[in-house]
Amino acid sequence: MKRSRQLKSSHGGTIFSFVLFAGIIIWFLAALSNASEASDRSNINALRQSVENGISLCYSIEGSYPESIDYLSECYGVVYDKNKYIVHYECFADNIRPNVTVIAKED
Repeated sequence: MKRSRQLKSSHGGTIFSFVLFAGIIIWFLAALSNASEASDRSNINALRQSVENGISLCYSIEGSYPESIDYLSECYGVVYDKNKYIVHYECFADNIRPNVTVIAKED
């Protein structure tokens, strides 16, 4: 009778350990996913800031805003991974600051 109780309690402890381990793994994967999303947002913000800095630099040197993102890349070293991001650069006139939108491409 005692041995039967020991087997049942031992079996229950194994199940508890397995459930606890599975819970920790799920929590870890969720944390990784959140960290990845935060990193992606940070990269988008860094790229947008880089483009904005290039726009300001161009205006301060030339007295007009750049006509395209390609001009910023060629003359002011603003580079980005075109396979990973879309940079929408909308320039209305050379004396009005362009609108910049950065979007991550889906894998």
